[in-house]
Amino acid sequence: MYDGKQVVRVETQYKKADLYNIGVEMKDRKGTGNYDIERREFNYEYVSLTQNNLYQEVKINLKKRKIKYLDRPNTNLLNGVTFTSGPEFFQSLGMKLKDSGRTYHTGDKNGKAVMIPDIKSKEDIPNAVTYFFDCCMEFLKNYVGEENILLAQIHYDEDTPHLQAYFVPVVNKVKRKCFVKDKNGNVVKEKTTNKNGITTINPKLLRDDKGKIVLMSKELSSIVINFGKIEVANYLFIKCKMPLMNLLQKKALTFIVVILEVIKKIKLN
Repeated sequence: MYDGKQVVRVETQYKKADLYNIGVEMKDRKGTGNYDIERREFNYEYVSLTQNNLYQEVKINLKKRKIKYLDRPNTNLLNGVTFTSGPEFFQSLGMKLKDSGRTYHTGDKNGKAVMIPDIKSKEDIPNAVTYFFDCCMEFLKNYVGEENILLAQIHYDEDTPHLQAYFVPVVNKVKRKCFVKDKNGNVVKEKTTNKNGITTINPKLLRDDKGKIVLMSKELSSIVINFGKIEVANYLFIKCKMPLMNLLQKKALTFIVVILEVIKKIKLN
């Protein structure tokens, strides 16, 4: 079986202004993708919207669960993840493909035909493909919490089948910066000069022997949404210099390898 290039794409820090376009793309299938109206009926929803739009869904969900957050434009209200692979992978699972009439213009497939799913009935979706996405969904529920997932769909109406989901980044522990204190417990202040030569007086950060800033893990008195500059200690939204290799992606790709081994055994039997 062709394992292909497994893709787990994670998008973070969706703000209030982003939710409208996400909702329209998921609900009305309008956006930047190549949507095929004839295959739209075969899309599958694991989690559907219960409100009129995605922003209201987020707002009502957080209100019902009594989750605190800063209601301002730069608050990170939502995160997203996509599970997919190349057309060769889905073909190896038994899915029929057809020539779209378009060609790739970049990458290692430059000049080759864009092959898309050939689906005319539910029977054209192999059980192995359904199983693959079911397993990805179960992984996501177990990892981020089923109660945090507000919208999740399998899309068969685009060039490549994929599971697309959105969830609120709820946490109960954060890492806070520590400051140097004097013998009376008062925070020590120091002069700092920025790159523009401007000098200000700021609290002195506590650093270890190697000069790294010391962070203290702090349990929150109540669950809050991950907003602004908070760095999460026990969850997956830690700001990373290599966002494509964050914790969720690493664990998901490892999990997918296990799924593929199971699928291989099923196909052999």
